[in-house]
Amino acid sequence: MVEIFNVDYNEYVDIIGTAHFTRRSINDAYTSIRSSRPEDIALELDWRRFQQLNTACIGCPRRDSCKGICEFTVASDTLGNVNANIWLIDMSEREMRTRIRGLMTPLERRNAAHGRYRYGRENPTWLWERGFKDQVINNSKRQIEAERRYFPSVWRVLIDERNALMAARLASITSAKLEDDDNPRILTFVGAAHVEGLRALLRTPLRVRENLQKFNLSYTEPTLIRRVAVQAN
Repeated sequence: MVEIFNVDYNEYVDIIGTAHFTRRSINDAYTSIRSSRPEDIALELDWRRFQQLNTACIGCPRRDSCKGICEFTVASDTLGNVNANIWLIDMSEREMRTRIRGLMTPLERRNAAHGRYRYGRENPTWLWERGFKDQVINNSKRQIEAERRYFPSVWRVLIDERNALMAARLASITSAKLEDDDNPRILTFVGAAHVEGLRALLRTPLRVRENLQKFNLSYTEPTLIRRVAVQAN
């Protein structure tokens, strides 16, 4: 693991909260990439999900108008023919499932059987698309609190542990960049539920290492996908 410096990494990491597969999030991703022209983008994906999202649409005539495309795919596509780094920083789905199975208690399993995880009737996609982003985020926070109450193990893996791993990877990427660049910019797209937790960890780097140890997480480097500009003949 690259050395983690005692700095506020929020100075170098721009985190954008999204609601996957919504047109508004797709537009936010497109606008952010086009305006900032970053050399480094970090995505809340692992290699398998990145492949699934990008290969599923190859050759599809509905690609540009399909409602199944997400902001992560758009962020990757919008880079275009440029030299850029795409960093995949999330825990794999397989690891998430394994860790949840190992932590869930009999009480949590009973709660799942009775559907106690459901919260609210408002459609978050409908609200997000119509500009009520703050309302969606506040609803999400209340839902997370409810899930933390009934499913502490699931909440720990899906929120706390993933935040710890993603923060460690973002800190590692940024630390390496700081060795050659005084002001690197890493544009990061994650689900809205992760934004506050990531910013808090990046603000106090010592907590990044502490959380990896606390959750018994083995650190592995983020997956790098190097985009190389192809010069026309």
